[in-house]
Amino acid sequence: MMSLDTFNNLDVWPLTNIDKFVEQCNTKGIKEVNLTGSNTDPLLYKHLEELTKYLRERIPVVMMGVRTNGVGDIDLLKYFDKGSMSITSFNDKIYKNTMGQGHPPIDNLKRLLLSEYPIANNLKINVVLCPELLQLPNRDLDNTVLELFKLGKIKKINVRQPYGQPHIDNPFSDLSIHKIVYGNPCYLIYDMEVTVWDVHYTEVESVNLYANGIVSITYPVTKGCHPVYGNVKGQEHFTKSGRVNEQWLKY
Repeated sequence: MMSLDTFNNLDVWPLTNIDKFVEQCNTKGIKEVNLTGSNTDPLLYKHLEELTKYLRERIPVVMMGVRTNGVGDIDLLKYFDKGSMSITSFNDKIYKNTMGQGHPPIDNLKRLLLSEYPIANNLKINVVLCPELLQLPNRDLDNTVLELFKLGKIKKINVRQPYGQPHIDNPFSDLSIHKIVYGNPCYLIYDMEVTVWDVHYTEVESVNLYANGIVSITYPVTKGCHPVYGNVKGQEHFTKSGRVNEQWLKY
């Protein structure tokens, strides 16, 4: 993934190999396409209207999704049916420390939830687990979950393990599991579904189009799968702390 950081296709249309991507999506029966970025935000892409129109015309009954940090032009979200917004904390200092810069996009989030865009009724919040969120006596993570509940329309939260960084213990392990979502435990908190999500072993399959034009049919950050059969190994197979390649190579 990190090898793609040198590529910039924010002003490229059509995307390299997009026809091959569409072909693979139709072969696999894909019904949902999510726009994301490894080192940028998808709302900075300059051809969102062309891209979403192109995909809707060529992939039957496709649902368009987006993964954003919420600091860009919120009106661009009108092109999407669903999405997720990353808000690690509502605390200015913690947000800046964990996200690297800026302030929590609270005003943008509130404006989006009041809009008539389809995504307003199908928006999930991503909270990246960081040590700063779990410091006692008052865990900032608990405050973030409560503040999201107060907004009224948020029904789903993903608390995500940081990619490529040391593993953080499940902050809700003392609660009863509500259900399992793609291999990840989901809890019911304030009537919201809060899933502790780990991309390293999540049971997701996907077709992927990268900035360099490569099309793949495996979920690349899921390294817990068998190299031949592709079946995803459960969390119990990962016993070492930290996300380092050696811990899953034998599987």
